[in-house]
Amino acid sequence: MSLFIGAYLPDRQLDDSVFCKALTKVAMNMTQFRKHPLQASKDKPHLDLYFLMPGRDEVPEFEGMRFHSFDSTSNTLKIESSVPRKMIESEYAEHYVVASMQDAVDGASDFFEIKDMDFQRDEYLELISTLSTSKSVVIH
Repeated sequence: MSLFIGAYLPDRQLDDSVFCKALTKVAMNMTQFRKHPLQASKDKPHLDLYFLMPGRDEVPEFEGMRFHSFDSTSNTLKIESSVPRKMIESEYAEHYVVASMQDAVDGASDFFEIKDMDFQRDEYLELISTLSTSKSVVIH
């Protein structure tokens, strides 16, 4: 299985937001796990988490998190997380990203259990927890 995170930014000015920098930092910190057995496995289910950020004229049509789609060919579950406007410049943005990743893993675990697919929930939660305690990349 592999865990991927990304974002939909409806406005370019969001590139410099606290949230976007926090998401980039977490993604960069995840790169240290590229060769980790959980991330390197090609035959296990995959989880893609996309953060939908509110823009000037466009906001996600939902609050919280939702399942978007499942591609049975690649065994990839796509989950979307609606980022609250107040989180865009929040000092807690990085914590929000990590907590959302944990929530997505919990949701994916339920989904893959129903599909009777092997999903290593506890191992992924452990890996994610190290993101907030590991030596972090600094982004200015």
